[in-house]
Amino acid sequence: MKKDLEKILLEKRLKLDMEEPENDLVWEGIRSGLQKKSKLPDWFWKVAAIFIFVVSATYFIANERSQKQVVVLTLADISKDLGTQEQTLKQQVNLKWEEVEKQLPDNNPEIQFLLQQLNDMDAIYNSYQKDLNRTLDNEPVIQAMLDYYEKKIRIINRLLMEIEKQKQVEPEMEFEHI
Repeated sequence: MKKDLEKILLEKRLKLDMEEPENDLVWEGIRSGLQKKSKLPDWFWKVAAIFIFVVSATYFIANERSQKQVVVLTLADISKDLGTQEQTLKQQVNLKWEEVEKQLPDNNPEIQFLLQQLNDMDAIYNSYQKDLNRTLDNEPVIQAMLDYYEKKIRIINRLLMEIEKQKQVEPEMEFEHI
């Protein structure tokens, strides 16, 4: 078969080399092929647009509902002992914070630094809370949450000591100016 093809090509080579394709005819064939393949009916685009709208609306509605239904777990939801421990630590934090609020001076860099640490710790605690909601009974997260309260109490105690130190420094400074 290969030999027959070679023989035919050799015989008709001169004729094949002489003929040139008609450019207009070739391009017309390409255009008609493209128009047939890419031409979609108008109703198809309308149906596609409606479908995309329905899918998007369903996604957004489902997403909103799922966000509203998120239940925030506390340690008390996991165990009564953990709930009691958390409640005790929260009460200590709240009592200490009430003391701080009564004495909090303005524009002191050391105190502002400690307040920023408390804010950072609160952000970390919120991430622990999210982890607890995702994994439920996760012992490292539970321990980290309890540790958060203990560290917060230590920082608040340090804050109280710094406030007391500032109060002692202020009368000495006033006395020196007199």
